[in-house]
Order: sequence, then C-alpha cells, then structure tokens
Amino acid sequence: MRPFKLSDLQALSEKPEKDDAAWLAGAADAIGYLKANTQNDEIIIYASGNSVLIHGALALAKNVTPPDGDALQNMHMMMDDCWKIQKSWGGGQGHRMYLEPPLDGSKSFKGGEALIFRRVFNGVAESRSSIELSQKLVHSLDLHYLRERNAYCRLDARGDIEDVIKIIQRKASPPFEHLDVVTILRKDLDAYMALSKTCLVLKFDFTRVRWGSFAGWGHTNRYNKDEVDLFYHGGVDGEASYCNGAMIVRPQVTVRGLVKAWKDEENPSKRKYATFKIFDRKNNCNVETSCGPGSLSNYFQKSDLPWEISPAFFRPEVLHRFKADPEKYALEDRSITCRNAWYLKSYDINEAGQVHAYIGDLARLPYEEQLYWQSFNEWPKGTISARAFQTDIAGDWDLSYEPLGALKHTISAMEKDPPAWWKSRGTALSDAVRYPATDSVKEWGDEVLALDQYLVEGFLQKPLSDVAKSGGRSIEPKWASLRVLQEALVAKGATEDHAKLLVQPMQKLHALRTEVRGHASTEKKKKAISEARTDYGNLREHFTHVVTECERALAEILRIFDIKLDS
Repeated sequence: MRPFKLSDLQALSEKPEKDDAAWLAGAADAIGYLKANTQNDEIIIYASGNSVLIHGALALAKNVTPPDGDALQNMHMMMDDCWKIQKSWGGGQGHRMYLEPPLDGSKSFKGGEALIFRRVFNGVAESRSSIELSQKLVHSLDLHYLRERNAYCRLDARGDIEDVIKIIQRKASPPFEHLDVVTILRKDLDAYMALSKTCLVLKFDFTRVRWGSFAGWGHTNRYNKDEVDLFYHGGVDGEASYCNGAMIVRPQVTVRGLVKAWKDEENPSKRKYATFKIFDRKNNCNVETSCGPGSLSNYFQKSDLPWEISPAFFRPEVLHRFKADPEKYALEDRSITCRNAWYLKSYDINEAGQVHAYIGDLARLPYEEQLYWQSFNEWPKGTISARAFQTDIAGDWDLSYEPLGALKHTISAMEKDPPAWWKSRGTALSDAVRYPATDSVKEWGDEVLALDQYLVEGFLQKPLSDVAKSGGRSIEPKWASLRVLQEALVAKGATEDHAKLLVQPMQKLHALRTEVRGHASTEKKKKAISEARTDYGNLREHFTHVVTECERALAEILRIFDIKLDS
C-alpha cells in the first residue's frame, strides 16, 4: 500500500504550461493511475476537475458478478441523484407516492448505495454546492465531521484523531477553477463493502482538450478495452483525447476475516506485553517481569508470581507528555485517560519523587503505551506514596490534607453561587493546574502561571472596589485587584495588618509569575529559582508551599466576607 498524493491527481487534471501535446493526447494514461489508486492506503471515491471526473458508488456484489461492462459504461451516475419522494399517476394505478432511492434506474445498482451527493438549493444558494456523504457509511464507521480538518474522523488506538474520509478542495485553472476530491481509507471501505456485500463501482471520464478553443471531435481514432473488472472506451483526435468507462473495486477482506481479527484483538494470548522492573509485594523483593497475565497473580490465586498490585516506578518525566497535551490526555490527580483509547486507573508520586503505577494497570494499556512507560522505568528509591497505601492497600479513605485539591474544592464550591467580586474559572483553568512532577524550571514556571491564572485572575477589581468604598476605604485608580482586595478586607472588619498578611501569598505568586514567565530580567529569574530550591529543596516542594499558603489565605478571606460554602 502507498499513500494518496494529491499532486499525482493534479497532474492528470491540469494541462502542463509547456510541451502539452503529449499530455493532451494521453487521456488513456489515466487508466494506470486508476489501477494504482486501488492499491493506495486511501482510495479516491470522488474527484472533479478540469480533465478528471471520478464518481464512485456501491453496487451489490451479486449484481456485478459477472459485470455487464456495456451497461456500466452507458449508465448515467448524477451527483444530485439522491433519495426522493416520487409522485406518479397513470398506468391504471391512479395517484401514487413513494420513496425512491438513488441509482434506482440501473439494474447493476438495484439495492446499492450512493456515496457522494452534491445538491443545489435552486433560487437560494449562490455558492458552490457542498459535498455530502452517505450517512449510512459515516454512521457505520463511527465517524464525525471536523470542520477544521474537512474530514470525517475517529480516534485511533493511540487516541489520535484519524482522518478516515477526507474532503480535499483546491483552486484550479479555468474553466472549472476547482479540484474537488473525496478519499476514504481502503481498510475501512473494504470492511464496509464486505459487511454490506457490495463492491465499489468507479465511473470515470478523463477528457483532455484546450478548453476555450476546442472545436469538437472530428477525425477521432476510437478504441474499446475490456479487462477484468475494468471497461473503458476512448479516442484521440490530434491534440485532444478522452477516456471514459467504469471500474469495479472488490473488497480485499471477508466477514470471516473481520471476525477473526476482532477475536484476536480480544484474545489476551495474542497481545504483546512489556517487561517492567517492579517491587514484588508478595515476595518482598525487586524483580523484572512481564506485565502479561501469565506472569502475574492476584490475592485469590495460589501462586509465587507477583501480585497485579505490585508497583512499578518511573522517572517523573514520564508525566510530561500527558501534561503537555491536555486536549488529548486527562491527567487527573490519581488517574490518566487518553480520550477513549485507554485509561490508567491509578498512579501517584512518592516521597522520593518517583511516579509509580501498578503492573496490573499497566498491562491494560496498549503495547505502544507500555513501551513508553517502560522507557522511564527504574528500580524503586522508596515505597509507594502514603495516600496510595492508604486507599489502595489498606482500603481506607485518604483524609489527609492536600492543598491543591483543597483549593480547587473551595473554588468549585464558591462558584456554585459566586460573589460579585469573583470571576468563575471553569473546569479548563482548574484542570490546567497540577503539581510539578519534576524539578524542571519550565514545568515549575508553567504551573506557577496556571495557578496565578486560576486564582489571582479570579478577583475582579471593580466589584472589590465597590466593597471597599462602601466601607469607607479610599482606592487609588492604579491599584490592581489584589491591592483592592486588601482594602475590601479591611472594610469587612479585618485589621490592616491581617488583611495585608492574607493577600501577601497571592501577591508573591503573581510576582513569581512575572519573574519566571514574564518579562523580568534573567538575574531575577535565576534568583527566584535559586531561592525556591534553597528554601524548599526542590521546585515541586516550593510549589506545594505556595499552594498551601494561597489555599489557607483564600479560606480566611471567604470567612471574612461571610461566604459559607456547601460541601
């Protein structure tokens, strides 16, 4: 198989600017392109341009086995031939109304299916007609149209968006001025054809003339060709030629083959599994073992094999990929989800800064994802985290204080009925704030920025100013929201020293954002990094301290404003 290349099709559709005589007489050369098209990973089912017209539809296999080549060549397959409510009268049957399917006038296409439609809204639409796809095809393949990709898509096994049916539209030279193409992945078309007992019939016409000066067909050397599932005729008239016909593309898979592939996917013995360094909890030792089901056991089995709940440990950089692409990955506090492709049930970070996950959970990941985790795997430098032991091993609730979770809970509860001086942050900003997994300056800076956007930017200057003024406080026009918040707290009964103390953690956070992610000098940034590591050992611990101070300050601020939260 080979990929579809638009440039190859453009070479068939557009007359070269120089030395065009051979091209004009060579319409039959396009037959080679059609044959190659059936071997592509993507197959063209529609193309319309200056010298190209390809239009595909599905016919029941029994109706084209054997095929009637003459009938296929002579039939008309129109783009606006779609489902209709027909009205008829006469023949002794009176007035009748009924649904008429597309392509109903051809014996070869009885029970078949049109794939592409282009309808015109007469009297209303002035722009070019849109390209519509068979909803039966789109729904059966579980596809969804994404406008920014101009394609019908789904998620693949990696959680990436896969273009299954592409609509390609490019400007071209006159007279058509456009080249429109629709392609579909061959493997998906094959599966659909096998299950629907159909074949793809491609009607095609390649006409090469000098548009604008062509006087018509005169002394034309004509030909007719019949090959296996390919029927065409054409002619050459000096520096002009045409080639017109029909081609049948049969599925390369069977229903039995599809069922076998499905069973193989579901069969654990057919899957591949990576090997990990783990702490074997059952035998209390470090071992290296496959995560396959034949290499693990559980509490209910009598075996010397490691338990599925034995942890594997990883360098913290393993989380960077998931933090860097929040559109694809949902990195929760204890779990990771890759769209609807895979789910890691449990992970955490221990006191030594290692990420850990249970080998039984790793076994449920796709093999490629297992290999990614394997590349960060290392021997344990400590035990699993205290909360992981509490919830996963002891089976108890983890009631320990966790500042970032507490902060998010407070803000979420406040936003059920937010005060006038607070701008709701929403889930996107909340989800963006995470603890740094490593001692990376960039990761730390990113999290400082995210925390500042989540917390500090939530305070609204104007409503806070109104609160402060109503309590007799004077507000300078140049003051930002945190300085105004300080005065509003005094207006609500806090002492000036206490108000200043409460606002200080968020002011430090905002200043730190400027130093590590803003336009501060290199010296200030280096100093901030050095102080964070010196005072707290590493940047992760420093961030934890910042969050703790901010969470406690916010809780006290809400108390002073007499805001009671529902859990």
